[in-house]
Amino acid sequence: MKKTDDGYLTDAQLRKVIHKHLAEDRYRLTKHADKELKNDDLDLSDVLHVLETGKHNHSKTGLDTHSQIWKYAIEGRIEDARKVGVIVAFVEEMLIITVMEL
Repeated sequence: MKKTDDGYLTDAQLRKVIHKHLAEDRYRLTKHADKELKNDDLDLSDVLHVLETGKHNHSKTGLDTHSQIWKYAIEGRIEDARKVGVIVAFVEEMLIITVMEL
């Protein structure tokens, strides 16, 4: 998989990497993401649904200049029609950084 020179994944690459990490159970929630799930009355199945079916929001995606890791914003609707955003990064696994109801 070819990334851009700065490591940015295209939409097609991002979708493929997300699905691969989900299929291999190679993801984890940060403490912050877990707290936000509870605050917004969401659960892990909601997050997984957004990651599987949502769209990449380029305007909320960015390079963390401190860690030099891209953080990708994925947005979608969950089963009760609420719109949810998920921010992920890829280290050795897919790190679910935060989750929010939009």
